[in-house]
Amino acid sequence: MPRTALATAIAASLLLSLPSSAAPPRLVVVLVYDQMRGDFLRRWEQLLSGGFARLLQQGLVYRHCFIEHAATVTCAGHATLVTGTAPEEHGIIGNDLFPRCCQPRTVKCTEDLQGRTSAQWLLRPSLGHALRQRFPGARIVALSHKRRAALMMGNTAADYVLWADPQHGGLTAAAGAPSPAWLSEWNLRHHPRRWLGQCWQPTLPDSLAPADAVPWELPFPGGTTAFPHCLGSDSTLWEAFLLSPFSVEWLFDAAIELLRAEGLGQDSVPDLLLLSVSTTDFVGHQFGPDSREVLELYLACDRILGDFLAHLDRTVGDGNYLVVLTSDHGVAPVPEMLARSGPGAYPGLDAGRIDPAELRHFLESALQRAFGRSAAREWFLLRTPFVVLDRQRIATAGAPWQAVRDSLAQWLAQYPGIGIVQSPQVLRASENPSPLERLLRRSLHPEHAAADLLFLPKPYWIVGTDAAAMHGTPYDYDRHIPLLLFGWGITPAVRDEPVSAEDIAPTLAALLGLTLPTAQGRVLPISP
Repeated sequence: MPRTALATAIAASLLLSLPSSAAPPRLVVVLVYDQMRGDFLRRWEQLLSGGFARLLQQGLVYRHCFIEHAATVTCAGHATLVTGTAPEEHGIIGNDLFPRCCQPRTVKCTEDLQGRTSAQWLLRPSLGHALRQRFPGARIVALSHKRRAALMMGNTAADYVLWADPQHGGLTAAAGAPSPAWLSEWNLRHHPRRWLGQCWQPTLPDSLAPADAVPWELPFPGGTTAFPHCLGSDSTLWEAFLLSPFSVEWLFDAAIELLRAEGLGQDSVPDLLLLSVSTTDFVGHQFGPDSREVLELYLACDRILGDFLAHLDRTVGDGNYLVVLTSDHGVAPVPEMLARSGPGAYPGLDAGRIDPAELRHFLESALQRAFGRSAAREWFLLRTPFVVLDRQRIATAGAPWQAVRDSLAQWLAQYPGIGIVQSPQVLRASENPSPLERLLRRSLHPEHAAADLLFLPKPYWIVGTDAAAMHGTPYDYDRHIPLLLFGWGITPAVRDEPVSAEDIAPTLAALLGLTLPTAQGRVLPISP
């Protein structure tokens, strides 16, 4: 049976499993915890007692949900979650795009060619568009610490797309875009200065927690790598705030105000709240996924989510709302942790770190040796995972760009820690791609990934020196994400079949009685 026919059949079966008189949920909440790897909640389950615990115990848990593309970064991940498609379709190939119109220029996924905030690069309709078409009176709001997360989720479908912005002193919307009338006053009352002088204190006893202040961690702004972490200075307030559980409380407080002031979930027309927590990503990069800080943060998130679900019970009504919890990508272990030896260490895995500045210097030196002193650093743009040639500069210097490309590919393949070097053009033309090549190819849109080379590190290697941990590869630790559904219409269960991030949007669409014909994912069953 063709995939589209199979999805239609499953959708019909799913809808038949619901009561024939069932009205749609009053509110759908899509919760995205940025950088939440798929094994986190199971690993910490015995320590959870709040919202995560409630979803694990009373929800439908898919243990093996994977992103089916290699671009495991924020923009691409959030775009996939709401469209049910891969970057090859929705066009968001990463946090930066390489549009064919403007080589070798890069463009942020959230900006147009003039640098204005825009969702123009998202090429497929989202769940919000389908909801708006079926229910014109639906309220749709996207909210995040990050602009790119909020904009990819809300795109052009949402009434409001809001994110944290220190320059505006709180939550903001794009210039000229709609903004709630109450937002300015709310920002004044909830400015992060409220938390100035407060400290993030650990809650777990040392015997149950990972070691604190290990060598590869980066220091908390204005402090050290060890708890407690205090918001002690105006100069570092915003950075420290966004790296603390206080910012998660703040974001959920904003969500509660949105529910109240905008009346979400208060009538028979279903509304959509898209909420992405970025603090989990900030802390994961700063301290690493196996750090005490990450564990302590998730315990705080567990408590905050529990309070939020209790609020939904009181205001929308238990059984009247549907929650989906997932993530935009996972994260790699800190390579220094994997490569160390000695008691209690991992068995010396082949893991390491690639310094982008050193890599660029290596390539520039090789270019000058091969093509003469006229070879310049401006010949190529190196932006992981892409290399883009400035063909005009190369031609002016009298060198064939194909020879430059092939030489760069050869040198990249020889560089320690690099495991994948491919031509996007060759990848797209392959008739029998391997599983890995399929993941790579599904990350490439022909008009938005006009690059000359694609390169990625070997497993357990990362590119970057300004963060303890990174993501962005096709390996399982970056692609494995959680998927839990809870509330309206959901039968509690644990399922072990493999599912995809692309299945989330069409499943929600089916539950709402909508169609999302462009989705590549399938509709998941919600009952055993």
